[in-house]
Amino acid sequence: MSDFKSILEVALSFEKSGREFYKNNMQKVNQSVAKKTFEYLMEMEDSHVKFIEGMIEALEDNKEVDFALQEEAEEIFVERLESQALSNNSYSSDLADLSILRMAYLIERDFVDYYENASKNVEDTSAKKLMVKLMNWEKGHVTLVKDLMEKIYEKNAIDLGFYPF
Repeated sequence: MSDFKSILEVALSFEKSGREFYKNNMQKVNQSVAKKTFEYLMEMEDSHVKFIEGMIEALEDNKEVDFALQEEAEEIFVERLESQALSNNSYSSDLADLSILRMAYLIERDFVDYYENASKNVEDTSAKKLMVKLMNWEKGHVTLVKDLMEKIYEKNAIDLGFYPF
């Protein structure tokens, strides 16, 4: 389990960094739906931080580790976010948002990749399932950010012949 503890410590660092990214950039994005998305993602990363801290504490205290995750009540919030229209911000304002959203997208993709690799490197079946569950949560975050970026691309008729995802 010491390898698993190391995996969790790295995951904890990632999740804390993600939480801080959303906290620091929430006021920098101009689209109100982007602000709400960042607030939501900050809260989700915070719940991941608390969960992982509890897992590490249990491992350190030689307690039985509860691998069960609480389900994120994500569906309703995500549907509400996806149904919101974009503000009539300027083109340059939307481009600035895209820059920050792209960073968020990359952060979430890194989380997905980390949890996917971690799931392959742990032997305990419960720990493996936990890593896959965390990976799937982060995949939902990737989709949320990607969809918002696509909305901004469409709003501004930005068609460069490729999308960076």
